[in-house]
Amino acid sequence: MTKSKQHSGPWLERVVGSGWFWAATIALIFGSTILRAVLTEVPQAPAKYGVVPEFSLTDQSGETYGSADLLGKIWVSNFIFTRCTTVCPIFSDKMSTLQKRTNKAANGLQLVSFSVDPDFDTPEVLAEYSKRFSANPWYWHFLTGPTEQVRSVVIDGMKTFMGEAAEVDAPDALMHGSHFVLIDPKLNIRGFYQVEDEETVDRLLLDIQLVINERN
Repeated sequence: MTKSKQHSGPWLERVVGSGWFWAATIALIFGSTILRAVLTEVPQAPAKYGVVPEFSLTDQSGETYGSADLLGKIWVSNFIFTRCTTVCPIFSDKMSTLQKRTNKAANGLQLVSFSVDPDFDTPEVLAEYSKRFSANPWYWHFLTGPTEQVRSVVIDGMKTFMGEAAEVDAPDALMHGSHFVLIDPKLNIRGFYQVEDEETVDRLLLDIQLVINERN
């Protein structure tokens, strides 16, 4: 064994065993953690894209429901019709997932599905449809009403496309917006989220929390 090797062992043991070595190591670890926290950008609350006007429609229970009931609450809307066999079941299934993941929310979150085929989708039809997705009528409302009133809310208020059900040859030909809309307690639109996006529910949950934090 060489002289350098003979002395390296005891020297290393003295360094590792010293108090200042471990103090420096702990400081380095915690210092880097603090630095990362300082450099990490805090997510900003979503922007505002206009205000949803006042509206009053009828839900699946046959009760009047509208902007007056939603004022002061965070809510998520989507656009479906019960005769749809393409995107609407997927849309409603994701809304059901959102309901499950927010069922313990204490901030008055509401889910609202507007029928874009309101002449066919009576409250009774919507009530039956809602059962397919285990919709809780206290938190998830399916809305219908006079076609022109629904079109006014969906197109002018929610900034979402809605075709004319009376002008299509088959129900599945009825086109409509395929994104969720997030609305804050003051009826400001705060985001649009495509149903096809696999991360839609996670993005919605994050933005919902950011909007909640604005009030705290």
